Amino acid sequence: MESDPVELLQRYLGYPGFRPGQESLVRAVISGRDALGILPTGGGKSVCYQVPALALGGLTLVVTPLVSLMEDQVRRANEIGLRARHLSATQSATERDATGRAALGGNLDVLFVAPERLGLAPFLKLIEACDIRLLAVDEAHCISEWGHDFRPSYREIGRVRDRLSCPVIALTATATPAVRDDVSRNLRLCDAETVVQSFDRPNLAWWVDRIPKGANRASVVHGVLRRRPGIAIVYAPTRRSVEGMRDALARRGYRVEAYHAGLPGPERTQVLEGFMAGDCRVVVATNAFGMGIDKPDVRTVIHTQLPTTLEAYYQEAGRAGRDGGESLCLALHHRSDQRTGIRFLEGVHPPLRRLRRVHRRLLRLSDKHGVVTAGLESLASFVGRIDTRGLLVAVAALARVGGIQSLSGPLPEMGTAEGCGGSKPLRIGIRRRPQWALAVELRRNGLTKLARVRRYATTAGCRRGALLSYFGESPSDFCGSCDNCCPH
Repeated sequence: MESDPVELLQRYLGYPGFRPGQESLVRAVISGRDALGILPTGGGKSVCYQVPALALGGLTLVVTPLVSLMEDQVRRANEIGLRARHLSATQSATERDATGRAALGGNLDVLFVAPERLGLAPFLKLIEACDIRLLAVDEAHCISEWGHDFRPSYREIGRVRDRLSCPVIALTATATPAVRDDVSRNLRLCDAETVVQSFDRPNLAWWVDRIPKGANRASVVHGVLRRRPGIAIVYAPTRRSVEGMRDALARRGYRVEAYHAGLPGPERTQVLEGFMAGDCRVVVATNAFGMGIDKPDVRTVIHTQLPTTLEAYYQEAGRAGRDGGESLCLALHHRSDQRTGIRFLEGVHPPLRRLRRVHRRLLRLSDKHGVVTAGLESLASFVGRIDTRGLLVAVAALARVGGIQSLSGPLPEMGTAEGCGGSKPLRIGIRRRPQWALAVELRRNGLTKLARVRRYATTAGCRRGALLSYFGESPSDFCGSCDNCCPH
């Protein structure tokens, strides 16, 4: 160890001391122990692998879910003096080769990768030849089948850690007790230092506005923003609703931008950079405006409709008030939103009969090796009664339950030109025995989570208490800062 963790924090990151929970996690992994950190949104999870990377030397391998998040994490690591790079399928072979040589030659301190890369034999060969001192798993709730953002590729991390003789640190902001247990089991955490910080953030006020049928949600949002100065994020469920809300607010004179996955990459980058620089007051966005958004002075986060899980809501709303200033988290709700929520749920966990039909058709189309190679449009036409978007949903769901395996890299994302246009053929391995019971359980779990969202929206009790109890805490019955506890 080069220096004391507090000295490293002060010298390289410029912070006077650790935030609650960080120091014990950092000291644990530096001493060779595993660690599990449940730190609230904005709680400084990246510090928990940055400081060990400075202290341990060698290479720190960080598994993280999104390329856009990786790029931001690389930038931040470089800013504090760490030699950091990432590997992704969007890079050229020359870029990937250069990064591999840097890792092998000891010229890299931190390497960020997506979990899917852990399944590639050349990458496994690379990391076995590197001097890896720490494996960090960011957004670790993605490991759990019972989490809100389950990624099957995350389940492979536990097998990879068996190849490495180094400690593991798992970090997330949103994990119920059941999800924490699942993460620990899958990663084979041994004698882990476990830190579960309170999910309570006293500077946030939690409100739900139950609106009448047919209410103009843009007018409601305008009314809130007019009364509340400062930076705001408005989350809307679909790209069309994002653009509609952006246009409605622009007509009312707001400096407002839209952000969703359908925008070209350079335009998304421009919107994000303008927001971070304070060039616009309001960003209207889908949940694509998510991980890595760390602007401290957001005073208001409004959801025009609640997400399908309380984990997603807590994470998105928690982008308010990261500087500790009083901020409002407001959700608009009408009972008809439940039907929309179910439609969104079916976009992740389709009914079993639909999955079985798609699987049968793909199996029939496969060659003697159980492989299908075709474009999305051709596949959708062969399967029948399904469009390219529906096919992508079904294929992703089948991948989660072991029904298929992509043999041509990560599956295309819905809404991209490549994804829905069918311009690039997919190569899929079809397995004969999917875990149908798991498909049923995942859908049931999703419906249960959706019911908890509705319960939060309609409760007459303390909203803060409802959130905290969901995450395993025992709150008081009165917070004094939600719409049910405050006098109107």
